Order: sequence, then C-alpha cells, then structure tokens
Amino acid sequence: MEFSWDRGDCAGRDHCHEGNSDMPWNKWTGIAPEDLQREGATLDARMKAEAGEMRCVGKVHDGALQGSYSFTPNADFTKRMEAMGFDDLTSDRLQGYALVDVTTEWVKGMKDARVSDMTAENLMGLRALKVDADYVRAMADLGYPELAAGKLTGMKAVGVTPEKVRAVRAMGFSPTQEELIQMSVFKIDAPFVERMKARGFKNLTIARLVQIKVFKLDE
Repeated sequence: MEFSWDRGDCAGRDHCHEGNSDMPWNKWTGIAPEDLQREGATLDARMKAEAGEMRCVGKVHDGALQGSYSFTPNADFTKRMEAMGFDDLTSDRLQGYALVDVTTEWVKGMKDARVSDMTAENLMGLRALKVDADYVRAMADLGYPELAAGKLTGMKAVGVTPEKVRAVRAMGFSPTQEELIQMSVFKIDAPFVERMKARGFKNLTIARLVQIKVFKLDE
C-alpha cells in the first residue's frame, strides 16, 4: 500500500507534509485492498511494530482511506533500546523504526556481529537497506573487517554484495572497500572489462577502469 501522513490540521493551511512510504498490506490489520472499493466504509487500520503502533481511523473515499492518523510508541521497546546504549529515541524516530521494522533482535544481531558506530540516528538507514548480521559476517569473511555502520551503509546503498566481491576477484582484482563502491557505482563488471581489453586498453587497474568511465573513454 502507499501510506502517507501529515501533521497538523489537514483541512486548513497550518500543516506540513511529514512523509510517505510503500508498505506491504500484510503488515496492517483492519484493512485489505478490497476495502478501498467500499466507498464510505469506516475503517480502523493498524500496523503494530515492536517500536510502536501506527493507526489510521477514517473513511474510504475515491479508493483511499483518509482519516485521523496516530502513532503510539512502545515504552518497553524504548527501555530495551536504551539498555543497549541508544538514546534520543523521540516519537518521530520510533515511528521511523516502525516503518522499516527496526527490532531489538536485529540490533542485538548487529552488535553481536561487531558493527561499530551504530547510533539511534543511523539505525534506520542500515535497516532500510537490509544490512543484517549475515551480510556483515559475509563481508568480513571476504576480508573486509571494517564494520563501521557508515561503511556498511555506503556499500549496501550502491549494491555491493558478497557475490559481487567474488565476481570482481574472479577478474583478477583485489579491491578495497572504496574500490568496490566505485565499481558498483560505475557499473564496472566482467563484460565491460573484456570490452575495454578488446578496445586495446592495457594494464587495466580498477583506478584506470574508473577513469575510463568518468571521462567516457569507452564511448
């Protein structure tokens, strides 16, 4: 479903748009896709996450549920997070955690995997990008033990995966984390390398391949 919310008096001018998100239908109770075909139906839609509960009570109009939205934080979740060293857990932040399903089990798994520099602020980005303990350990096993949250986010955001690392190494390269990110950003893969070799480029290092992409020498 497409989910959006505003803060303030939506009927007047004194309000601001807070955000929107795509969410699976099965996360919600009290609403189903067919309900949106029932013009005028009154619904009480709820999405319960460990961080708290989202709720929208309203009526269906023109294929959408429109009504009053609220978020109720889970005090027990907040206490568990604070016990693990995370503070500044505002209601807005907890709502963000609910959106991307930040759970204490996932946080504990990341801590057990020795991810460093995790903060209340960057947890949401890590979770939204689906960085989990399995990904962290797989990258560490491949020789990338730099497990800072920012580094992991940077790699996952551009699509660096253990499979891509193996593919790059199969080409004869031993990339650093920064080089992995560059190769993913510029879409440097085995077919591209072979094309550049066929074009007569010699001594193709990762830095040279990046230059070829940046200066469009492959065109």
